[in-house]
Amino acid sequence: FGSEELPGWMEDHLIKVIRREEGDEKQIDLNRTAGPAMLWGFASLVGLTYFMTALPVVGFYIARCNADMHYDGFAKYPEIILWLIFFLPLAVIVLAAQWKASTFLLVPMLQEIQACNSDTERPPRLLGFRQWYIVMCAFTMFNLLDQMTNALFAAKIYSTKQCNGYDKIQEFWEVAIQKSVPSLMRKSLFLDYMDFADITVIIYIFQLFVQPIFALVFSLPLNIKALNFKVRLSRDDTPPKFKTISDDNSNDEDLTDFKSAVMVLAEVNRMEALVSFDLDYRRALIERLMSDADHYELSAKVHIIEEALEVGLAVLARTAARFCLKGLVQNCLQVNLQVSMQAISKASMPDHFDFFNGVNLGVTMFAVFLDIPDMINIFYFIWWLQDEVDKHVSMSETTFASVKGRIDTMHYRFLRIKIYAVLYVFMAGYALVKLFMALMVCDNGEWNLSDVSWNHNGCVAFELSGINAREWQCNITEYQCHYVS
Repeated sequence: FGSEELPGWMEDHLIKVIRREEGDEKQIDLNRTAGPAMLWGFASLVGLTYFMTALPVVGFYIARCNADMHYDGFAKYPEIILWLIFFLPLAVIVLAAQWKASTFLLVPMLQEIQACNSDTERPPRLLGFRQWYIVMCAFTMFNLLDQMTNALFAAKIYSTKQCNGYDKIQEFWEVAIQKSVPSLMRKSLFLDYMDFADITVIIYIFQLFVQPIFALVFSLPLNIKALNFKVRLSRDDTPPKFKTISDDNSNDEDLTDFKSAVMVLAEVNRMEALVSFDLDYRRALIERLMSDADHYELSAKVHIIEEALEVGLAVLARTAARFCLKGLVQNCLQVNLQVSMQAISKASMPDHFDFFNGVNLGVTMFAVFLDIPDMINIFYFIWWLQDEVDKHVSMSETTFASVKGRIDTMHYRFLRIKIYAVLYVFMAGYALVKLFMALMVCDNGEWNLSDVSWNHNGCVAFELSGINAREWQCNITEYQCHYVS
C-alpha cells in the first residue's frame, strides 16, 4: 500500500505461505486466491437479502396507527429497535465478509497495480492503510444505510395504508399522477390499478431482488459442486474456469473465472474496500496483457488480447450493476418516490412532519450524488479501453476475426452504460428540482415538469374536478379495493 506493508490481519495465512515460498518478485495471480473470497461473497449476499427482506415485513406487522380518529399522520413503529435488531447484525455480517474476502484479494491486486506503476512517479497517499480501510468500511456502512432507509420507507408507507390519514395521501397522489402521466401510459404501467403504497412496495421488491439475481447470473457456477474453491498454493495448479448463466453455452471458450465473479459479488454486497481498487487493478492487468501481446506472434497475440477484452468486459458488467441496478433502480427511483411522498405529506399532513422520512430522503439523495465521481472514472476507463483496443487490434486482418464478437459486446455495453448515465443524471436532477419546488415554491407541495410553461411554474393545484380519483377506490376499513361505477 504505497511504501507501507499491509498489516498481518489483512493477509490470510495461505497468502503469507505463497509470499514466503515464491517471494514478492513474482506476482500472485488473483484467480489463485479468489475462490474462498467468492464463498464469502455468496454468504454475504444471502445475509444481505434476508435482512432487507425481513426488515420491511417485520416493520409492517409491528407498525400501529394512532388511536385518534382525526390523526392524519403516518403509522408509527419503533425505529430504534429495528435499527438494532436488523442493521447492526447486517453490518457485522457484510463487514466481516468484506474483511475476510480482502485477506485473499488485496495482496494480488496491489501487486498488479504496483507493478504497473513501478516506472512512474506516484504521489504519496494521503491516508495510511488503516485510515483508508476505516474510510472504506464507512462507505460500506453508508451504502447499507441507504438500503436500510429504503426498506424502512416501504414499511412505513404500506403500514400507513391501514390508517385514517392514508385516504388523503392517496387523493393527492391521484391528482399528481393523473395530471402528469397520460392515460395510455398509466394504464400500460398499471398505475390506475395500484395506489401509492402498492407502487412503493413493488418498486422496493423489484430493486431488492434484481441485484442478487444479477449477481448470481454473472457469478454462480452452473457446475458448482464440481469446483474446488481452495487457494492454489502451487503456481502450476491452474484455477478452473466455469460456465455461468451469462455465458454462451454454444461457445466452449466463453467462460468465467474467479476474479471476475468475485468482483460482481463485491459490488452487489457494497464491499467498497475491494470495489475501490478494482478499476485500478483491471487497468493494470489490461496494460500488462496488451504489452505482452506485442512480444508474441500473431496467433498468440490474438489469444492474449482476447483475455484482455474479457477483463474489460468484466469491468463493464460490474459497472452495469452499479449504475443500472444500484444507481437507477435502487437510488433514482427511490429518491423520486420519496420526494413525491415528501411533497404529498406537506399538503396532506402539514402538522405531522416525519423525521425518519426526512432522514431516509436525505440519505438516498446523498447516495445518488455520491455515485457521480465513480461514473466519471468509469467513462475515463471506457475511453482508455477503446483506445487500447484500436491500437492493438486491426479488424482488417482476418486473424482478429475471432475477437470481433467480444469487441461488438464491448461496444454494446458501452452504449448501454451511456444510456444508463443519461437516465441517471436526468432522474437525479429531476428529483433535486422537484424537491426544491415542493419544499420552497409550491404551497401544496406537488410539482410536475409537464405543467411547466412560460405562464406557470408547474405547481399542482389540488383540484379534483376533471380528476377520476374514485374509479379505483380502496376501502381502508375493509382493506380491499374495487371499481366504483
